[in-house]
Amino acid sequence: MTGFGLLKNKIAIVTGGSQGLGLSTATYLAQNGAKIAIFDLDDEYTALKADELPGSGHLGIRCDVTDATERVKAIQVVLDTFGTIDVLVNNAGIQFHSGAQDMPEEQWLKVINVNLNAVMFMSRDVSRTMINNGQGSIINIGSIASFQAMPGRTVYTTTKTGILGLSRNLAIDWGPYNIRVNTVCPGYHDTPLLQKYIANGTLDPELIKSRIPMARMGLAEDIGKAVTFFASELSEYITGQSIMVDGGYTAYGGAGGLNGVED
Repeated sequence: MTGFGLLKNKIAIVTGGSQGLGLSTATYLAQNGAKIAIFDLDDEYTALKADELPGSGHLGIRCDVTDATERVKAIQVVLDTFGTIDVLVNNAGIQFHSGAQDMPEEQWLKVINVNLNAVMFMSRDVSRTMINNGQGSIINIGSIASFQAMPGRTVYTTTKTGILGLSRNLAIDWGPYNIRVNTVCPGYHDTPLLQKYIANGTLDPELIKSRIPMARMGLAEDIGKAVTFFASELSEYITGQSIMVDGGYTAYGGAGGLNGVED
């Protein structure tokens, strides 16, 4: 799909942007004119994926977003290359499945560090440039788990719920500087990770689709579209908000079928 130039001349960082929803988001932003800096853990693969984005001149930078030194260095590379940062997409995240009674403390802290702490400190570090510029857009990636509990995902649900509160408070703190902070919350989207869960029996695709009013999984590019909206001037008076991109999954709470009225 060709873009509409909504983000022409904008500079955007996408964390965890070398695969899955992050890569699709980086691709859609690039299609709409942005110059992209992908931050991810594998330096060669990240650079390769950046080179494959639409347009030219994108960056792929090795960065562990939980490491303060790596964050500062990676952000400085973006500033040295492009001179500014207009958009930050905090997409990097991990999961760990466990019943709460068996949750290893080490894994709990690791997921909290990647999914929540890194979002705070990436935002803090990038905000300094945005404050100097008097503008910016930060988009945090939440989840349907930001609103609904999920069996065996206590730590993931905790972090994604925390993203909502963090985003709202950052929106209040930085609104006077014309920095907008919003959250995009994906549902079930057709990505390699989702296919892995289906293949190993973790997820039942037919059961999931039966709970989605639109009766299908989302496409990876659906998240890029929502992020592009928040990154562009189309949302210039919107901050502290969240949007569900889930085909109606979280809107549907009935115990019965989708068709007809249950007795």
